[in-house]
Amino acid sequence: MRRFIARRRTTLAWGFLTAVLALALLVVLWWPHWMARHGAGWTHAPEDAAWVLPAASQKLIKQAFAGTDGHAVVDHGVGIVSRGQLSGPDFANDSQESGHGMPGISVWLSRMLRDRAAGIVSDDTADADYISRLLRQIRAMPKPYRAEITGRAGVFDKQGAPLDDQSEPMVSNRYVAWLAKRAPKALVTEVSIHPRQPDALAAIKRWAKAGVKDVRWWPVAQRINLDGKAAKAVYKVMAAHHMRLDVAVGQLRRPDHDPAWVAPAAVEPALAAGVAVRLRLGGATGGDGQQLMPALFGLLRRHGQAKSKPALTISLAGLLTGNRPNTELEPLLQHPQFFGHLRYGSGYPAIARADAIDLDALAGAGFITRAEVAPLHAIYDVNPLLFALVVMRRVHLPYTTLRFPASVFTAGGD
Repeated sequence: MRRFIARRRTTLAWGFLTAVLALALLVVLWWPHWMARHGAGWTHAPEDAAWVLPAASQKLIKQAFAGTDGHAVVDHGVGIVSRGQLSGPDFANDSQESGHGMPGISVWLSRMLRDRAAGIVSDDTADADYISRLLRQIRAMPKPYRAEITGRAGVFDKQGAPLDDQSEPMVSNRYVAWLAKRAPKALVTEVSIHPRQPDALAAIKRWAKAGVKDVRWWPVAQRINLDGKAAKAVYKVMAAHHMRLDVAVGQLRRPDHDPAWVAPAAVEPALAAGVAVRLRLGGATGGDGQQLMPALFGLLRRHGQAKSKPALTISLAGLLTGNRPNTELEPLLQHPQFFGHLRYGSGYPAIARADAIDLDALAGAGFITRAEVAPLHAIYDVNPLLFALVVMRRVHLPYTTLRFPASVFTAGGD
């Protein structure tokens, strides 16, 4: 009886071990396919475009740069990933990916997919891997292309002290400026200065003197009151130096991932102070359905039609992903009178993920043609940054031929 029980236990143990090994083998075999579908789906180098892309893809690329008349495409939607690994000779890079503690599994997985899509091979060389892949994509463009890269300030409390635990990424302004100085034909600096940081006003003046024109805020993540005393003090200095505020509105996410709403009208104090504003659009729907676009168009009407340098502009960054073509991109296409207020943004590195832009869904909704899907996929396979540009140039109002004009893609380069 004991021998029988021992043999049974041995059999069960071997069965369990076999199952574990089989599962591990399946994961090993399945993992590269899953990564290619959701993470880094590209397989060629950006420099390969001229000789690996089919004629149909080459034609779409040529059409994407048509009408630019020698002006560079300006991308107002490129983020920087930095873990403080690269520093210049006169500064220490204090960038960090997140605060203390381990991120949740969903955050970790999202970052891992983003990193692979953006060309980060190792955590130990993340800074170098990221900027190298980004610059290779820019320099492989067939025509001039400049990416505005931005710093990201941390969160400060009401007394002006930085929080001990910064739950969101921080990117050093000095690091961003150093990168742009080393690649001036490809990169442009945008800084992030929290209005409650002790040296906010002096920092604004210093960066303005250095030639920086844009200041980026994340009002929810950075806990910034756009109508508060600190913000209004910053507006005065920005207006005096002709700087622009770059800020997100719509449905945004708190650090704990709960939704938060920032109405487009929240930027009225900045506009009233004489500060030009560029809006980045968050989610369009709130508790009562579509809320963002009617409020956005109302704000545009209050601030007039586009001039040579309109006070209010809107970034297209991120509008090719998820359900945003239907909720945000299509309404913008339906209002050509506001095209002069639009500015191109790719949303990189998020759009580098293979699952970020669903070409089949865009074709099914009528934004692009079915015949364009395969050539566009081929472009992604070589250069995701170029892919995002070509897709946005091909997008048209469903059932019409109305597209964004070339001026949307070259504006803001002054």
